[in-house]
Amino acid sequence: MSQFLAADVVVMGAPLYNFSIPSQLKAWIDRVVQVDRTFKYTDKGPIGLAGGKTIIVASTRGGMYSTSDAGNAMEHQESYLKTVFGFLGVTDVRIVRAEGLAMGEAAKAAALAAAHAEIPAQTHNAANQ
Repeated sequence: MSQFLAADVVVMGAPLYNFSIPSQLKAWIDRVVQVDRTFKYTDKGPIGLAGGKTIIVASTRGGMYSTSDAGNAMEHQESYLKTVFGFLGVTDVRIVRAEGLAMGEAAKAAALAAAHAEIPAQTHNAANQ
């Protein structure tokens, strides 16, 4: 908890497991989301207390979910992470995505190359905060 609150930039790996995140990541989030530490309730609703940081998510997926409405409806990984960190007041959540990793070696190589190329754009400004 204290490491999360002290960090300006948090980098995490988040594979898509059964349309969501791994249980280990969910358990960590459950430890971080604490009333009066990372958010508080007010008469106008909850307010995040952990803003002012950047979260970079290395997202991996065996299939393709970002390219269709049906795929987007099934993924509860990136959407969940953006929602929960937004609840904590973090508005700068960046995704470096590699998907289609289980769709053959050519698709895997292309997805990893595209994600690798995206890393500098997603990390450059975060490192200069």
